[in-house]
Amino acid sequence: MKLSTILETLAAARLPSVTSEQLRHLVGTAEGKAFADDLKWFAAGETGRREQLAAVVHALAPAVRGTVEQLGFQFDLPALIAAAKVDGSTGFDTIKAANANPGNRARAIAYLQGVGMQLANRTAAAPALATPLEPPYYSFKIFSSAAALCIAEATTRAERKHTINIEGAVVLAGGGARKTFDWPNKIVVQLTVQEAYQVLALLENKIRSLRFDGHGREHDKSLQIEFQDSHYYFRLIQRGRSVVAVPVRAVDSLQIVSLLYKQLLRNESHLGIGDIRAMIDRMVAMMPIAVDPLRR
Repeated sequence: MKLSTILETLAAARLPSVTSEQLRHLVGTAEGKAFADDLKWFAAGETGRREQLAAVVHALAPAVRGTVEQLGFQFDLPALIAAAKVDGSTGFDTIKAANANPGNRARAIAYLQGVGMQLANRTAAAPALATPLEPPYYSFKIFSSAAALCIAEATTRAERKHTINIEGAVVLAGGGARKTFDWPNKIVVQLTVQEAYQVLALLENKIRSLRFDGHGREHDKSLQIEFQDSHYYFRLIQRGRSVVAVPVRAVDSLQIVSLLYKQLLRNESHLGIGDIRAMIDRMVAMMPIAVDPLRR
């Protein structure tokens, strides 16, 4: 395919241009063949191919390669393209922001490790995380008198689907007037995508209670959530540990609802909020009345 044709198609897709030097990295590769096919089909009117094209174009950017290598990794173009086709622009934003501050650098290193990048020097230790990933990505905390929750963006390890972590920590004894929470020993439950839809239904007052068991490597963690009219009640449970129980006010639940919509829409970019709500309503309508006493 001629360079001029490639540039015209990228311009039509409102994507950055590429040079012949950058395109040489795709010659003779499966990624290059897929890129050529996506260009052809986009030009034929399949605008849904834009995200596939964007993954390749952004992965070819010299600044991305430079940052990856500066962070101590071998630049693996196929791995980066594959991850970008799942994550969209999220990974590139993380890489580009790596030098802004130590926290961003830590997130970029964790992301590159997660997509399978190898260290440039195999005998070297992994790049130090300048600050611990606590909490990861965007997050916020909700406090009560005896415990606190941290709600954080997350990505499932196996399928790399966007979801949330619900983390809980109890108050440490003897903390004085200013409470100290035991975050190093927090209980963490990562919602599956299916559970995320159910939690969203509960926080929109469509069902009254949920319980998810069998979380964690030892399958010993549970999450319970109840709608109690004036508030929501979250309980994180792990065998042999103190229960983390936090009442969540309606106003505080709005942040959780907003983040759930954000994550679910990132998984299904062809849907809108109205589509997600319709899917939730259909799910609730099919639940047994015993499970769903709020249905009218």
